[in-house]
Amino acid sequence: MYFKFIFFLVIILSFSVNPVFFENSFAQQKTSPHYQWKQFTDLDTIICNEGHLLLQKNNGNPSCVTPSTFLKLIDRGYGEYDSSIMSKRPEMMNQLMENMASNDQLMYHWHEMLQKNPSMMIQTLGDLVSQNKDNPELLKNMLAPMTSDPKLREKMIETMKNHPQMENSLKQNAIWMDSVHHMMTDSGMGQGMHNSECVWCPDYQMNSNHVHSGEFTNPDRMMDVIHHMWINPEMIQDMHMMMMKNPSHMAQMSEHMMEPMLNAIMDDVILRQQMIDLMLEHFDFMNTIRHNNSSK
Repeated sequence: MYFKFIFFLVIILSFSVNPVFFENSFAQQKTSPHYQWKQFTDLDTIICNEGHLLLQKNNGNPSCVTPSTFLKLIDRGYGEYDSSIMSKRPEMMNQLMENMASNDQLMYHWHEMLQKNPSMMIQTLGDLVSQNKDNPELLKNMLAPMTSDPKLREKMIETMKNHPQMENSLKQNAIWMDSVHHMMTDSGMGQGMHNSECVWCPDYQMNSNHVHSGEFTNPDRMMDVIHHMWINPEMIQDMHMMMMKNPSHMAQMSEHMMEPMLNAIMDDVILRQQMIDLMLEHFDFMNTIRHNNSSK
């Protein structure tokens, strides 16, 4: 009688055990997703090794792949982005967004979509302003490529001239007016951005060949992934934060859509003043301003 009781107790526990038990067990055994799938045919019980994302292929089989491979498989039609899978695995979602934010070609399509969709542009610029106000360091990531690259610098100056509030703020700033009327010093004009003298500029790279990368062949499938992020308010704010924390991405974004980005910053009184303070510390930028001023 005692042994029967123990037998039935074991059976009951086996049905009520938390799925996390199986997940931890698989984690220890490092079994393949295919083996896990054969055992339970339940995606919620499948785990991947650290640094890998779970993708259910079109044939129904699960696979654990790196973030870059995850996007390539979707692009080539071997699988589709499943928001239900990622919503239950926030660490995987973060890894995917970080990979997307650092991918030049994918972000080119993202910026292109923004410029064609006014509501998305407004949302993005709103996040840009609020997150820059919460973290002033992000403004440095945004302004670094604009102030350091000679071509972007000239475009930035023209954008500032066309912004009445910024022009008035500059004229009323005694330090700024005194600085721009000083004699020019030995400047780095004409040098590349990496030679620019800037004490606060982060390290970054600008890849002007991203459009010709050829890594992705089906932008519509990539836009479908982005769309799932757009309709999730928390997810899109996280994505915008990752984009702004990535100096190389901000360099590319500045190249594509500097004017709306700058105007959003200059419309805000607090950020406008922070922008002026940072520009005053940028050696090459201020020399360009002095050069433009002396040529009038």
